[in-house]
Amino acid sequence: MSEQVNDQITDEQKLPSKEEVMAFLLEQIDVKKLQVELQELNARFAKAKAEELQAVQFAANMTNPQNPAQPHTITQQDMDQNPELAEQGFKVGDEVMVAQQPVAPEQKSRNLKK
Repeated sequence: MSEQVNDQITDEQKLPSKEEVMAFLLEQIDVKKLQVELQELNARFAKAKAEELQAVQFAANMTNPQNPAQPHTITQQDMDQNPELAEQGFKVGDEVMVAQQPVAPEQKSRNLKK
C-alpha cells in the first residue's frame, strides 16, 4: 500500500518536460506580445483623443473668443457701487478676478467718431 502512495506522489511531483516548459513559455510570449500591441493601440488612441479635444477647443475659441479675466483690487468705490460684495464677504483690498466686458460694435464705432 505504501508503494502505491509513493508512486502517486512521484507521479504528481513529476517535473514538466523541456517541451512542456517551452510550449508554456511560447504561449506566454504570444500573450505578452498581444498585451504590448494593445497598450500601443491604447496609447495611440489616447493621443488621438487628446488631439481631437485640442482641435475642438481651438475651434470653440476661434468661433467664440472669451475675454480673459483680469486681476482687480476691490476699492471703496466698488463697495459703494456694489453693496452685494459686502454681503458676499468681500472687503476693500481683496484681490478678485474680473472678466472684461466685450465692447459692442456700435460702441466701438461711436468711440472712433469722437
